[in-house]
Amino acid sequence: MKGFFSTLPPARDWFYGVRTFAASMIALYIALQLQLPRPYWAMATVYIVSSPFVGPTSSKALYRALGTLLGAAGAVFMVPLLVQAPVLLTVAIALWTGTLLYLSLHLRTANSYALMLAGYTLPMIALPVVDNPLMVFDVASSRAQEICLGIVCAAVVGAIFWPRRLTPVLVGATGNWFTEAMRYSDNFLARQATAENVGPSRAAMVATFNSLETMIGQLSHEGARPQTVKNARELRGRMIHLLPVVDGLDDALLALEARAPAQAEQLQPLLEHARDWLKGTATDASPSRWSTLRAELEHLQPSAAALDERASLLLSNALYRLAEWVDLWQDCCSLQHAIKNEDLSPWRAVYRHWRLGRLTPFFDRGLMLYSVFSTVTAIIAATTLWILLGWNDGASAVILAAVACSFFAAMDDPAPQIYRFFFWTAVSVVFASLYLFLVLPNLHDFPMLVLAFAVPFICVGTLTVQPQFYLGTLLTIVNTASFISIQGAYDANFFTFINANLAGPVGLLFAFIWTLVMRPFGVELAAKRLTRFSWRDIVGMTQPATLAEHRRLGVQMLDRLMQHLPRLTQTGQDTGTALRDLRVGLCLLDLLAYMPRVGAEPRQLLERVVAEVGEHFQACLDAHQRLHAPQALLQNMERARRALNLEDLAGNAEARVQLLHALSGLRLALLPGVEVVLDPSHDQPQLPYGIDGAPL
Repeated sequence: MKGFFSTLPPARDWFYGVRTFAASMIALYIALQLQLPRPYWAMATVYIVSSPFVGPTSSKALYRALGTLLGAAGAVFMVPLLVQAPVLLTVAIALWTGTLLYLSLHLRTANSYALMLAGYTLPMIALPVVDNPLMVFDVASSRAQEICLGIVCAAVVGAIFWPRRLTPVLVGATGNWFTEAMRYSDNFLARQATAENVGPSRAAMVATFNSLETMIGQLSHEGARPQTVKNARELRGRMIHLLPVVDGLDDALLALEARAPAQAEQLQPLLEHARDWLKGTATDASPSRWSTLRAELEHLQPSAAALDERASLLLSNALYRLAEWVDLWQDCCSLQHAIKNEDLSPWRAVYRHWRLGRLTPFFDRGLMLYSVFSTVTAIIAATTLWILLGWNDGASAVILAAVACSFFAAMDDPAPQIYRFFFWTAVSVVFASLYLFLVLPNLHDFPMLVLAFAVPFICVGTLTVQPQFYLGTLLTIVNTASFISIQGAYDANFFTFINANLAGPVGLLFAFIWTLVMRPFGVELAAKRLTRFSWRDIVGMTQPATLAEHRRLGVQMLDRLMQHLPRLTQTGQDTGTALRDLRVGLCLLDLLAYMPRVGAEPRQLLERVVAEVGEHFQACLDAHQRLHAPQALLQNMERARRALNLEDLAGNAEARVQLLHALSGLRLALLPGVEVVLDPSHDQPQLPYGIDGAPL
């Protein structure tokens, strides 16, 4: 029995189930008293907008209200205007849904829900009244009232009874990220990194990072302090840098160990100190401990004059990459401490790299447009079939097809989720029929109705908190409430019920088949396109533009990385290739920033290196595969390094050091572990690479 009870949801989830059920019954009771035409919509809305946390409930309630009002207004305007032209009305409804869906895909926070909802609310209101367009205003008005009633009940009950704040969940999620990031970094510092121990940590870090964007967007809706929200955004912005920084450090240490073993041995005590400091930051991330490690690191850094020796340059590059990681980790720890303790004092960074900036969101607009096109054509095709078949209740099929295609439009492979939607909607039809024809005829007042709903609705509502059960349980409870169609008086006919409520599953089955036909490709295509977008951004960095424009490309590459890595993991490809492409872009940014500060000869060689990097990645784009870095490019990087070593140190020592580090990082990112010589005695064979970086 101990094992049995340990698998049950915790008490707080049961509190949420009871609270949500109570809010839904209050909404249903008020709607019945007000004699609204579809009181069950108020009940269903409570479950749609409810969340265990105050912030998501408030935001979803607000955006659902806005989306419903916008969709209702569109229906009131469009139906009387085009009802005499069914083809034009069908196209207009499909384009409305597609346009708002496309706009919503550009928003990655909770406000995207308002636009997507407005898109499919219009067909929900417009299609059932095409035979009686004079009713469109009444239907739109009543629907808005019913949904707003459910929203108010959900928000008020959720804020009064057992409210939970999202900030502790954010702190817990960042804590999970820190646990994985600490293990990830320690494996590299200990020189024990393997695919087996690095891959899972990297995947977990990326998954947590991607979940934080939605959480941070919800914080302001529960009254979080502006400084807390700002700190959370700063933390997320630095989290994304850790993976390329650690990857660059690993390559620098590998090169040092292979080509300068004496210097690598000299660095070993510092790496052990860094590991101890890393473990200690779990409990003590004080600036004093960081400054002690930083002082030891600076003490080992060779002078600028010594960098003309290859061994000293390798040591300097490893120390530079280690310093980047130390500063970045200290910033992450101090931000986590400020968020956890709700520290409202201004936060000061120690990692102040010029490349840091607000992330520029990346959108694959080509796939977005195709996804929207698939949704628009699905609505047109479903409506055409409805008209040709003359099915009186076929509007429900078109509506649910539009809803399903909109819900999962952002996914690379939406068909499996649409099939789940179909399955649980079919289950809801069965549940609703049992209630409607076996239970409700024996009920005579509202308290008995509450008792009849209590046990199944509380149990199913409790399971909606669990991520693995969320979609199925939410669809079951919302559709069951809708299909029962509770009214003030009992009036049920079996054939009417079957005819009306089978249309929904039929529409979802149509959406599933349509998606299989129109979108047969999945994650593989998205991963390949993201790789090519990275190559294009690298080419863009090598073309004439302002440094600010180049920087925007860099931060866009950072944002794309968090979309790229999960897809590479799903397709079994090496995630390290995406990290190396990003590092190439970041090193190019450093070269472009410091090149104007050195003399004419090294600047010309560096400009040639930048141009050849662009030519190399343009060749990759033209060949549709990852090509080996040409030997001429690597030799020109070596010539640029030698020219920088001959540069007069007066007045530009810092720029020279930064350029040497950028060149080292660029060469290691392009071709790690390969020695470059200016006059090779023989040509070494170079293996071709596929688009995923794996040798063919």
